[in-house]
Amino acid sequence: MRALALLVLVACTDVRDQGGPWEPAAEITGELAPDLGPPPVERAVPATLRVATWNVHFGKDTDGIAANIAASPVLSTADVILMQEIEAYPEEAGTRASRIAAQLGMTWFYAPARVEWNGTHGIAILSRFPLETPLVKQLPYIDQAWNSRERNAQAVEVVLGEARVRIVNIHLDLRIGVVDRIRQLSPAVVELDGPALLGGDFNSNPYAWLDSAVPLAGTEAVVGADQAVVLDDYFAEQDFRGAIPTTTATMRIPVYDIRIDNLYAHAYEITAAGVDHLDGSDHWAVWADVAL
Repeated sequence: MRALALLVLVACTDVRDQGGPWEPAAEITGELAPDLGPPPVERAVPATLRVATWNVHFGKDTDGIAANIAASPVLSTADVILMQEIEAYPEEAGTRASRIAAQLGMTWFYAPARVEWNGTHGIAILSRFPLETPLVKQLPYIDQAWNSRERNAQAVEVVLGEARVRIVNIHLDLRIGVVDRIRQLSPAVVELDGPALLGGDFNSNPYAWLDSAVPLAGTEAVVGADQAVVLDDYFAEQDFRGAIPTTTATMRIPVYDIRIDNLYAHAYEITAAGVDHLDGSDHWAVWADVAL
């Protein structure tokens, strides 16, 4: 109950709305219309599904990202890769998610969260197996002192023969306290009523925040408010198991030697997990093997 206790202690910012419902991707039109790829080449269903999550820092160098994944002994064997902070622009030859996926022989599901310049910014799921029932959810918007942003989650069923594996990808705000982090995350979690895998960039940092602008560290911060710890407690209360511990760093920037990315499993067994130190982003990739 530590997570619930801490929620009372940390100040909140203004949550303008409570987000939206899960919407079928095919019903979303206009600038934020999702982009989905064709079914991939048919392959045998594995006994273990390797899932990874990687914030690709806008994904501008699509060739480099695809080459880094293909050269990695770990990520090159991933069946599903969740990506955050990836973009699309009309002057480029397809969405960046589609271009990376095509080089890896995967299909894709890109879900824009917001308009960025003359393009869009969002999240994506790449898969070596067919994807069905793609859904998008707008997460609660948190009004911050500056640079407030729309955030979203996406969900899809990975088709493995006769089985379906529900996978959710998410990207949360950075400059918010643990209360607002759980409030922004919760709508994408509480409606998962069956086995599921959920991953992404949770931006869980060890700070309390003053007006969503100034991080309070040391004695100024709420004691025990390491957001990664609270996040794991929250997921444990929802019967999710995390892939890597809170002490495992997922950012390559030394001052941010913290875990802000992770994967969580509900009603699936994680048999192995770790961090892949890929080049090409300010984040490292987190991976997990899940017994089917």
